[in-house]
Amino acid sequence: MKNVTIAYIGGGSKNWAQKYFSDLLLQDKLGGIIRLYDIDNEAAKLNEKYYAKMVADNKDTVKSEWKCVVEPSLDKALTGADIVLISILPYSLHNMYYDVHYAEKYGIYQPVGDTVGPGGYSRALRTLGYFKFFGEKIKENCPDAWVINYTNPLSMCVNALYTSFPEIKAFGCCHEVFSSQKLICGIMDMYNALDADGQKAFLASDLKGVKAALGRCGKKFSDYKRPKTDRHEIHTNVQGINHFTFINEASFKDKDVMPIYKAFVPMFNARRRLFLKNIVKFDIYEKYGVFGAAGDRHLAEFVPETYLPLGKKHYGTSGFILTTVKNRLFRDFLRRKQLRLLANGKRKIKIKASGEEGVHQLIALYGLGDLVSNVNIPNRGQAPGLPEGTAVETNAKFSDGKIEPMNAGEIKNGFLRARVTLHAENQRDFIKAFFEEDKDGLRKVFMRDSSVARLPEATQSSLFDELIDCNKDVLADWLKK
Repeated sequence: MKNVTIAYIGGGSKNWAQKYFSDLLLQDKLGGIIRLYDIDNEAAKLNEKYYAKMVADNKDTVKSEWKCVVEPSLDKALTGADIVLISILPYSLHNMYYDVHYAEKYGIYQPVGDTVGPGGYSRALRTLGYFKFFGEKIKENCPDAWVINYTNPLSMCVNALYTSFPEIKAFGCCHEVFSSQKLICGIMDMYNALDADGQKAFLASDLKGVKAALGRCGKKFSDYKRPKTDRHEIHTNVQGINHFTFINEASFKDKDVMPIYKAFVPMFNARRRLFLKNIVKFDIYEKYGVFGAAGDRHLAEFVPETYLPLGKKHYGTSGFILTTVKNRLFRDFLRRKQLRLLANGKRKIKIKASGEEGVHQLIALYGLGDLVSNVNIPNRGQAPGLPEGTAVETNAKFSDGKIEPMNAGEIKNGFLRARVTLHAENQRDFIKAFFEEDKDGLRKVFMRDSSVARLPEATQSSLFDELIDCNKDVLADWLKK
């Protein structure tokens, strides 16, 4: 077992920290120290207490030994760290109100509002200063550390780390592709459960015949939502940028999955109901021949003219609804309450694997088993046709001390390639303008965004100014001039 020191920036997290605790304790290859740092020191202390109770409640399950401590100083948390995890909320959920809802006055409704669109860039204005600072501090205190970022807008945060400290060993990790792999697992489970006649009906997209075959083996069409196959058995090729990611190749035990997926899509559409998930990713497949490997709410924001028409608030026919900040605040309240009850109460904390890839990636980086996983890192040629140097999402091989990007191939569809390029260039140029303190440069990028560009030019510019005014209490002085 190798001993490592982990510095967790955002260690008061109410979601990622608990997942990391579980995954670290359930493996037997790494051990050491977890240093929790958060500007909300009380939240970090609560997680420290939660961790101790998690260990005490799961003595028969825990496989590794870690000391979890709170560090009130970022420098102390980072000094000599081998691994840095970053999952922060830039300021508060109340600030997100402007990201998600302010542009509604101009008819722009955003299901997520944290990556692109007015919300993504508004959030970036609050976030990038942090990541510039983090890069500087990592260079000063632990320049050789592996850095994993989970904070959105993920691509721009990764770009900011590399701009602040070009030699940094950083990457962004997102679980959207994992969810897409699980969906493929469910489809494969259904197909493999069928008899010969059922598989023939499946490949012909004969929904009636498939339902009859499923009945013969005691299963239902909706069982695809509960896959039994491990997603690691599905091998996929990943293209694009974070949250606008595509799978153009997939295999299961050397069997090409794409014809099976292609046959499934029209059967799914034949069962289409209001608020049924995955409609956008299936629509992308039918139009462009690739599997949208992110949630519908994210994918829609990159192609708003198709899925998020101006002035329309409800998107039942598109398979999703808006996630309001009011809803996020309520869920945050429940998570805080649950954490306090579990950390301080008698009820046992159940430990279980999160299904995330972060700890597996770290194990591979310390030479304890190679891994191929999707990752967000600057394009050094692994994404042909996309801008060099800006963060893209592709597969990479993780091995002892190395992350080797794997060539994803060029995005073949012209529309998707152009749209991915637009957003990748915007993310690159926004970082450049931010680091150069070029407010007009930020404005130009904002106005090129697919959602914003639908508005009259004068309105595009005024919306940018209004969002800066909304965030003025937490922005650098040069942005407020």
